[in-house]
Amino acid sequence: MTVRVCRAGKYRLPPNPKIWYLRNRFFAGCGRQKERRQQENVFGYIICNREGLSKEELTRYRRIYCGLCRCLGERFGQFQRMNLNYDMTFLILFLSSLYEPPEQEQSFRCAAHPLHKRSAVQNKFTQYAADMSILLSYYKCMDDWQDEHSRFKYYYAGRLKEDFQNVQRRYPRQSGIVKSALEELSRIEKSHESMPDEAINCSGKMLSELFVYAEDFWSNSLRAFGYELGRFIYLMDATLDYAKDRKKENYNPLFGMQKEPAQMEEILTTAIGNATRLFEQLPLVQDEHLLKNILYGGVWQQYYAKVPGKEKSHG
Repeated sequence: MTVRVCRAGKYRLPPNPKIWYLRNRFFAGCGRQKERRQQENVFGYIICNREGLSKEELTRYRRIYCGLCRCLGERFGQFQRMNLNYDMTFLILFLSSLYEPPEQEQSFRCAAHPLHKRSAVQNKFTQYAADMSILLSYYKCMDDWQDEHSRFKYYYAGRLKEDFQNVQRRYPRQSGIVKSALEELSRIEKSHESMPDEAINCSGKMLSELFVYAEDFWSNSLRAFGYELGRFIYLMDATLDYAKDRKKENYNPLFGMQKEPAQMEEILTTAIGNATRLFEQLPLVQDEHLLKNILYGGVWQQYYAKVPGKEKSHG
């Protein structure tokens, strides 16, 4: 039987169009499942509202996303592409808009979408976001192991450990703040006390430091923006995990606030409003509409899709 070898040199396929089509559908399905898992992850609420973007903006968004995916594979191995998430894609877009570094674009073939070439865009913030993804994932896995005794998370943390230690050495400031914030959050969650503000602030402290790539003129503004965005993400995650946390008797700040998910819209609006107010003060021109699409519309998609009585579109 004759075979066909794709340019990547990895897949040997019979020249049967039906088999090629079925294989493509399989990998595309895997890609969609991965995207759905990322959207349900705590590090996955800061996503775009595709309906509000032009074709060019969607292409730009996908190229940044693909650039991060390829960077994770190139820096840490293909297995670590599991750490790909939309929040870090936003981080790249945001920092790139402020600093406007040189970018490199490359064409490639993706295993999940093998029929057509794809393009990826990378710059220095792509590598930074890849490193921060490893940092956050390692701490998240260890937290899940300690809280839920998840054997898979313990195993995966072991796979991440060497890369995590390298990231620690490259970014001691970010690593130290993330570690201390997560330790404080873990203490609060295990204390069986309410303290919703303290828990929410821990998330803000953690993300605030990730938005500061280096100490410079913009550090204070970036730190303040990251702090408010981190608070919003924690509140949104708590809102959408309300039923699960109630069932499993896990900590959730909404219990202490005596709020249910349907009552959180005003509080969430205030939280993201604090972030967008700081966003508007920055001199961002590149990808400005794409960033606004995410902050003013994309961040609400899961809330309106999952909270009963809130099913509606949001700008």
